[in-house]
Amino acid sequence: MRFILFTEAGTLRGETHHRRYWDVIEEARFAEEMGFHGWGTSEHHFYNELATASAPETLFAAVAMKTSRMKLRYMSRLVSAIHPILVAEQTAATDILSNGRIELAVARGNTLLQLDAFGVPLDETKGRAEEALDLIVRALSDPSFSHEGRYWGSIPERQLTPSGVQEPHPPLFKIAQSVESAQDARRRGLGLITSDMYFGWDALQSYLDAYNSVPDSEVDPVGRVVQKSAAAMSITCRCAKTNDLALEVAERDMKMFATMIINDLYAQLAERSAKEYGHFSQVAELRERLDDPEWLRDCGPTMMIGDPEHIIRKVQRIKEMGADEIVLRIDNGTHDEMMSTIEHLGRYVIPYFNNPSGVLRDTVIGFLPGDPRQAPSYDSKGTAAVTA
Repeated sequence: MRFILFTEAGTLRGETHHRRYWDVIEEARFAEEMGFHGWGTSEHHFYNELATASAPETLFAAVAMKTSRMKLRYMSRLVSAIHPILVAEQTAATDILSNGRIELAVARGNTLLQLDAFGVPLDETKGRAEEALDLIVRALSDPSFSHEGRYWGSIPERQLTPSGVQEPHPPLFKIAQSVESAQDARRRGLGLITSDMYFGWDALQSYLDAYNSVPDSEVDPVGRVVQKSAAAMSITCRCAKTNDLALEVAERDMKMFATMIINDLYAQLAERSAKEYGHFSQVAELRERLDDPEWLRDCGPTMMIGDPEHIIRKVQRIKEMGADEIVLRIDNGTHDEMMSTIEHLGRYVIPYFNNPSGVLRDTVIGFLPGDPRQAPSYDSKGTAAVTA
């Protein structure tokens, strides 16, 4: 099971974007030390607080300089709005700076805040994104390329500069927010990343089944190579000594993010374009749950909030459902909280899956109850219990 740290450089009120960007870089460096397989951020525009990485290639270059092993994944490039040649150039440049560790996920866009500002009609987002991905692949892979398309116009023969490290191109992924989109990702030879699974475990299972059930004979890759990988995304993750402590530090981000998704973004998209985003209309049914932190935490796989044992149980369930990656959004809190969660995951959760034989599971023979050499247990408040 591969663990990916996901951040959107969420910046607390009272802080500065300057401070948060440097904290994000330090969190990425520490995540590599703690055994994470990869790190990534997404592209968002015009958010002042929750998602501030509007120029993601700058963060990828900085993180590349501070790490040496982790994969660095663009968790979503807004390819319905940003010119695909620019995306290809930035992908290739950061692939060079990371010595070939870049991965690329694309998204059509799911917020009117951005799409309206860039003048992208909702009924064009799917077509623009598909045409853009085809152009990005050719620009990254071929010695030279040209293009005649509906959305990105006429591009004469050109050669992409610079050329990246990975041949023919970095691994490609797609954010899927419907069963149909998950099937499409597999048929196009793309890795799958699910998102916002507020409808619970059954919804995630339907996505993973849709992706994994597509036979090889139906795969017609948009890229030069097929990427088969299924990732489940948790949009709020906090790991602490106790479940209560984890919920305490997660509650603000959990409720803020859920309110933005359920009450604002998806409902607006469904109202504006039922044809393209009608499947989001059911999210409105969850509005009455926004003030219930216990429900938000336990509604399904979209929240990873608890002690290491709680997190392990959830990740194990996701693994058994057919995923081979877990993407954990650890963001929108204090830097100390982010570092603490990363450390707890690296010490107690990731080794359970990646180094199971190295995990100490039982008391050494010969130790008696109360022996000070034993690891302490903790009560519900995180205080070490004393055994008489």
